[in-house]
Amino acid sequence: MPEIERIGIFLLLTIFAIELVVAITVQASKRIIQDMLANLAIGLSTLATGLFMKGVSFVFFSWVYTYTFFAPELSAGLWIAGFLSCDFVIYLYHLLGHKTRLFWAAHVTHHSSLEYNISVGFRVSCIHVLYRFLFWSPLCLFGIPPWMILFFDSLTTLHNVLIHTERIRKLGALDLIFNTPSNHRVHHASNPQYLDKNMGGILIIYDRLFGTYAPEREKPVYGITHNIYTHNPVTILLHEYRYMFHQLLRIRGWKRKIRFLFSPPGDIITHKNPSVPADGILPVTGSEAV
Repeated sequence: MPEIERIGIFLLLTIFAIELVVAITVQASKRIIQDMLANLAIGLSTLATGLFMKGVSFVFFSWVYTYTFFAPELSAGLWIAGFLSCDFVIYLYHLLGHKTRLFWAAHVTHHSSLEYNISVGFRVSCIHVLYRFLFWSPLCLFGIPPWMILFFDSLTTLHNVLIHTERIRKLGALDLIFNTPSNHRVHHASNPQYLDKNMGGILIIYDRLFGTYAPEREKPVYGITHNIYTHNPVTILLHEYRYMFHQLLRIRGWKRKIRFLFSPPGDIITHKNPSVPADGILPVTGSEAV
């Protein structure tokens, strides 16, 4: 295991333990403690999957790298290009996770908590770890070495866990460049003006360039637009997949099924909702992604 990952895992688990002890000491609500423990369970499953997939990713990236258009020498320029390109892929992948139901099904796990603390950074689906590396593989064709992609992935993961906190307020000019705790609180909010905003990894500049940036003004209300109110890790991981499966059974025609999977997340249909329209397509009333 690379040194940065050993340090990162130790640091994050230590911070989580401190946060849990503090929550118990100050007699935080039972709901908060249950949420933190559910996040830990989900995070450990993702950690185990991620360690395995690091090896798979490296092998796959190395194979793609054999077809690279050019292989530049290691330099400051390559480091900068690697960082900017990896962070751009994170932005695009994250955006896709909010704009297509198929990918939102895994990403919703991370957004479904009603709380916002370091433990929410652990609340990442192990399912998307199985395929997300494919989105970074084209960088190998443009001369970014496999080990560099994995290094920035680990660095970004560490960063993205640590920004899940309300203890750090706004950071002035840094909020204009980086994905800070303030910017990420916006991303986790279900307030209408905050939906699908601030998708950045370490940087926030791509959000500012492409119009998905929103500063933190109104107090964030955490969760998704249809909260699930459970601390069962299995339900948290699979509830959207279960919903999709039931809807696919009701939608007629393969084209309509595919259209449903790649349409923006919409309202969750329950027994109280109208049935699927005659054309077999569910109404989409706005992204459920937050």
